[in-house]
Amino acid sequence: MSATLVNGRAAQQVDSDDRGLQYGDGLFETIACRDGQACWLTLHLQRLLQGCERLRLAFDGFEPLRAEIGELAAGQRRCLVKVIVTRGSATRRGYAPAGDEQPTRIVSRHDWPTTPVRGERGFQVGVSDVTLGINPLLAGLKHLNRLEQVLAQMARDAAALDEVLMLSAAGQVIGGSMSNVFLADDSGLFTPELSGCGVAGIMRRVVLEAAARLGQRVCVRAVARSELATVREVFVTNVRWGVQSVRVLDGRVLPGDAHAGQLRGLIDAART
Repeated sequence: MSATLVNGRAAQQVDSDDRGLQYGDGLFETIACRDGQACWLTLHLQRLLQGCERLRLAFDGFEPLRAEIGELAAGQRRCLVKVIVTRGSATRRGYAPAGDEQPTRIVSRHDWPTTPVRGERGFQVGVSDVTLGINPLLAGLKHLNRLEQVLAQMARDAAALDEVLMLSAAGQVIGGSMSNVFLADDSGLFTPELSGCGVAGIMRRVVLEAAARLGQRVCVRAVARSELATVREVFVTNVRWGVQSVRVLDGRVLPGDAHAGQLRGLIDAART
C-alpha cells in the first residue's frame, strides 16, 4: 500500500547532500485520510506555509503538493499521508544555506496504524524523563528535528504506557511525545502554551475552535507538573487519535471525560 513521490516522481531516495538529511533543515506534516480525502488539509498547508516563512524556506510548490496528496489519498478507505519539505540539496558546505537551494518535497502514503486492544485498562499516559529544550524561534513548528521525541519514545514502557507527556527544561508541561494535551480541573479546561517549545498540532487547533463553538472556554497557559496530580480529566490529540481520553495519568485513574466526549462528537462530524 505504501507509495512515495519525490518532487512529483515515484522514488525512494533523496540526494545524500539534501539539507533535510544533513541538518534536519525542513518541515513535515502527517495527514489523516479517510474515504479518499485528506482531512483538515487546508490547516495542514497553512501550517506548512507558516513554517516555511519562519525558516525562510523558499518553497512555492503548494499546488502540485496538494495534487500529490490527493493522488495518494484517492481510493483509500483510511491511510496516512506524510509530507516532508526540505530546503533541498546543499550547494555549499556548512550550516548556512547559500540561498540558491531548490526545495525537496516528499509525499508518502502509509497504512493506518493498528490500534491495540486496551480492554478495561484504557489509555494510559505517564511523564517522560526526557525534557524539551526551549527555543522560541522553533516553538510551534513541526520541523524535522525530532530527537527529543525519539528519545522519549525509546524510554517509554510500551507495555504499560500508550503515550508520555514531556516537560520543558523549565519544568512546564508541554504536551505528549506525539500529541498535544488538554486538561480539566475545577477551573475548567486548559492546555499548555507553546511559546517556548512544542508543536502546535492541527488537532489542537481544531479542538480550540470546536470548544469555542460549544461555548467552552479553554485557557491557554503555562502548566506546572504539580497540576497533574489534581486534574480530573485529560485528553491528548493528534490527527490519528483525534480526541483521545486518558484513563490513567501517571498511575492515577481519572474520573471522567465529559469535555472530550462533547468535543469528539462535534469534530468527528466535520473532518474536511
